[in-house]
Amino acid sequence: MRACIVLGAVSLALGLALTPADADACGGTFCDAGPSVMPVDQSGENILFVMEGGTVEAHVQIQYQGDPEAFAWVVPVMAVPEIEAGSDALFQNLLSATVPTFQTTSVFEDCGPERGRGGFGGCDVENDSASADGSAESGGFNDPFEDDPQVVSRGTAGAFEYAVLEGGTIDGVVQWLDDNGYAQDDDAPAELQAYLDKEFLFVAFKLRGGTGVDEIHPVVIRYEGDEPCVPIRLTRIAATDDMGVRAFFLGESRVAPTNYRSVEINLAAIDWQNLGANYESVVTQAVDADGSDGHGFVTEYAGASNVVLTDGILNPRWDAQRFLEAAPEDAIAELALQGLLGCTGSSCQAFHPLIAGVLGRFLPVPTGVSFEAYYGCVSCYENADFESWDPSAFADELEARIIGPAEHAMDVLNEHAYLTRLYTTLSPQEMTLDPIFHENADLEPFSNLHNATMVFACEGSDYVEFDDGTRLAVTGSPDPAQPAALLVQEVPMQGPAMTVADLTEQADDARRTWNAEQGLGGGEGCNCRARKHGASGLAWAAFMVGLGLWARRPCRPRVQRAKHRSS
Repeated sequence: MRACIVLGAVSLALGLALTPADADACGGTFCDAGPSVMPVDQSGENILFVMEGGTVEAHVQIQYQGDPEAFAWVVPVMAVPEIEAGSDALFQNLLSATVPTFQTTSVFEDCGPERGRGGFGGCDVENDSASADGSAESGGFNDPFEDDPQVVSRGTAGAFEYAVLEGGTIDGVVQWLDDNGYAQDDDAPAELQAYLDKEFLFVAFKLRGGTGVDEIHPVVIRYEGDEPCVPIRLTRIAATDDMGVRAFFLGESRVAPTNYRSVEINLAAIDWQNLGANYESVVTQAVDADGSDGHGFVTEYAGASNVVLTDGILNPRWDAQRFLEAAPEDAIAELALQGLLGCTGSSCQAFHPLIAGVLGRFLPVPTGVSFEAYYGCVSCYENADFESWDPSAFADELEARIIGPAEHAMDVLNEHAYLTRLYTTLSPQEMTLDPIFHENADLEPFSNLHNATMVFACEGSDYVEFDDGTRLAVTGSPDPAQPAALLVQEVPMQGPAMTVADLTEQADDARRTWNAEQGLGGGEGCNCRARKHGASGLAWAAFMVGLGLWARRPCRPRVQRAKHRSS
């Protein structure tokens, strides 16, 4: 049975006002000038599908900024799902471990003592290119009218309350949403009707009363089915041009799109001088190539799931039971012991993104007092409010929002050996077909690490050399004639991919023409032997750029440069 899940609350226009978030956390390239931080782009849509026999589990990362009371999210599903809170740290680690990385090992042709080139080490120049670019009560839902859809399930999941709607007419669904505080969009009914016609159910989410947007976390939706599907048609209501859609899959083998094309980008179209700064635009052009026509996904990683670090997901010291009878001050001390708060002297800071919201529910910060100062000494304030403190309820909330999701995140990582990461960009006019995905055990792994050698020539154009020996002149910007896509393919349920469009010959012709225009011939530039220095085989950690030390020597410095793109 096919089961669909809408991709991310960030894209539904039922009352959402969104701002994408960027996270900078991926290590750096170390040299004399110090580390250069590599950004992990977390904007766009992020979803993780966990695939098990007969069941699909979707972890949806929700990005939202705006009025908490205006938050509204409607998800079409084919069966009544199980819903629980998810882990943001899981997404952070997935993104970091598999981010597409473009690395160059720089070498200088040995031009002799008269023509040496010294000083450029890749990092010692200011603004170097390496840094460019459960069961619960109703929770406030109104009782349905007679003609409305049937509410078959209600509950809470961390910061959210939800209701599952079945049947009814589109007018009834829209009326129910309106009566229960969901903002409406004029374009929503037509899109909802398409799913209602196919007998989909709808899960309506909103934030629990008193919950702030800083308490938003991923949601896990588990349902019967064997084909992960993203109802992108509903997403287009609030989509922007070339919106990023990023999907992860944990299972037993590599995943490919079923009704979208699989697209391989042309590495010769990448801006190697700026370490992949144009990656996003290359992907956009590639999935718009003939044979794909906007309906394509690029594989960014496929391989072992153990590349994803578990650091920061679950702290073994976390234990909700220790709060069951704790007084407020004892609870603060225990939170510090468990590593959820960091307290020094009379000041405490949050060490988990959700702990401030959870703690604020039960020990609200007095007006005019900072978070750090209040929790550093809750008994120091006469206007402290202890009436809301309920140690048992606090323990339950800690388990539901922080500890339980972290434990489940660890389970899904440990129980599934294979991870796939797919990416595309879509504009609203292209969101006409819901992408479906499947596993294919015959597909080869795919690395997210892309390497080339940057050769600084004595004469003529500098160039990059790829593993197959081909060269591409570099002049400050990529060759505009290079096709963004190299291969456009269809992937069956088993067996090798079938090529729809092969642009290899076009890419080779463009490269030869470009090289000739830039004065790059087939020889070694100045008839000197290129001497490669540095460790091109540096080991790369899961989400850290490799680090190395470079000696400054005239003409032949050793350089290791890397750039993370599109996490």
